[in-house]
Amino acid sequence: MQEATNQGLNWARLPLIATIARLLCRELTLQNEYLREENKILNSRIEGRIRFDDDERRSLVDAALALGRKLMRQVVTIVKPDTILKWQRRLERDKWDYSERRCGPGRPRKPGEIEALVCRLARENIWGYRRIRGELAKLDVVISKSCVADILRRNGLPPSPERGGLTWREFLSRHADVLLCADFFTQEVWTFCGLQRAFVLFVMHVRTRTVLLAEATFSPHTRWMQQQVRNVLWECDDRGIQPRFLIHDRDACFSPEFDTVLRHAGIEPVRTPFRAPNANSIAERWVRSARGECLNHLVLFGLNSLRRTVRSYKRFFNERRPHQGIGNRVPMTIDNLPATDQRTDHDATGKIVCDVALGGLLKSYRRAA
Repeated sequence: MQEATNQGLNWARLPLIATIARLLCRELTLQNEYLREENKILNSRIEGRIRFDDDERRSLVDAALALGRKLMRQVVTIVKPDTILKWQRRLERDKWDYSERRCGPGRPRKPGEIEALVCRLARENIWGYRRIRGELAKLDVVISKSCVADILRRNGLPPSPERGGLTWREFLSRHADVLLCADFFTQEVWTFCGLQRAFVLFVMHVRTRTVLLAEATFSPHTRWMQQQVRNVLWECDDRGIQPRFLIHDRDACFSPEFDTVLRHAGIEPVRTPFRAPNANSIAERWVRSARGECLNHLVLFGLNSLRRTVRSYKRFFNERRPHQGIGNRVPMTIDNLPATDQRTDHDATGKIVCDVALGGLLKSYRRAA
């Protein structure tokens, strides 16, 4: 007894402590019983599946694992005990998951400007992987053949044999100096018999946008068409143009005899696809310009009036009108003046004079000499 007193134990207070502990345990037991019955009622009222976020799963796992598996089966009612254990395994696995920091297999990708350059070379040419690699080496960009293939594959560009053939834009740009384009459009004119439809044939040089021929007729028969071809050939000789191709659509006026005269002169006719006006877009654009700037503003009486108007607009178009497709230069001076964006500012002097045609319908400006 003396030894117990020496150790600091007060045996007089032990029954009181035990009584308080029993009361607290009874109170906690009653609270747990009440909460258990309340959870049963709430679970019976809830329809469907209860979904938890990660924080809720983590808090339930921490509380349930402290109970132990045996007590967990008696207390946990909102989910199955096996679900709690499954959440625990998932949390352990995610704790050591560094997939966000993990890089993809292989070396890092090339910078964006190199990828853009590779794609540009592939789109503008029909080169293979080795040819592109060699061209990049000239630009001090050293990459492997497999890297070129990966870049093209990521950007949806197939290998060279599957990349597509020659487009009309590329065809026109490569053959512009030896390429002519021709087309028809119609215009209603007044005659003694009322309104009558006339046909206007024109031929244009693609590189300079010079209109070589613009003639009108009521009946574009075979002989008339053959004579117009000869007139175009003479005009080309006078201007030093050596055409090799002439683009026209599949209009019946462009008869086999028309193509035969071209072939005898060493010019190969190229027919556009069916219902594809964009294949001869330069000619279609000239039709819009002639109508919008000239013909739609006039009332024409007779075929001679139409011919005179078309020839006047042809002269204005070739000698006065700047064309956006050739750098805002005039077709007749394309070889003498640089493009607008390449000209340097200088102090221009001289009075500005306005030249008019067709009674002031067509206007152009120049500096007096």
